[in-house]
Amino acid sequence: MKREIKREKFQTTQNLVLENSFCIIEKEDNVLLSVEVCVNYEDGQLWGWFEVYDEKTGGNDWYAEGSIEFEGPNVTGYDGVFELISPIVDKLKEWGYNTDEIE
Repeated sequence: MKREIKREKFQTTQNLVLENSFCIIEKEDNVLLSVEVCVNYEDGQLWGWFEVYDEKTGGNDWYAEGSIEFEGPNVTGYDGVFELISPIVDKLKEWGYNTDEIE
């Protein structure tokens, strides 16, 4: 059984918007975020996840988590957020995954 885990936690600053189909509910610029990204490879299967939260309130104001879907080295989807923040996409690219389908 071959198993490999790539996992990294880092911080980034982002401008965030919370909206629904009618309007912007909340907006905040320059939010310091903790980001954790993980990709697991086990027995030929790739699967991943992410977690993002604001440092100021420990995730009480801004929090998101979700899954990352793969077909081989290609990232084919994600769940949990409308759009992945660019630092997560950048980390996946750094690790050698093709993110064209989700960009």
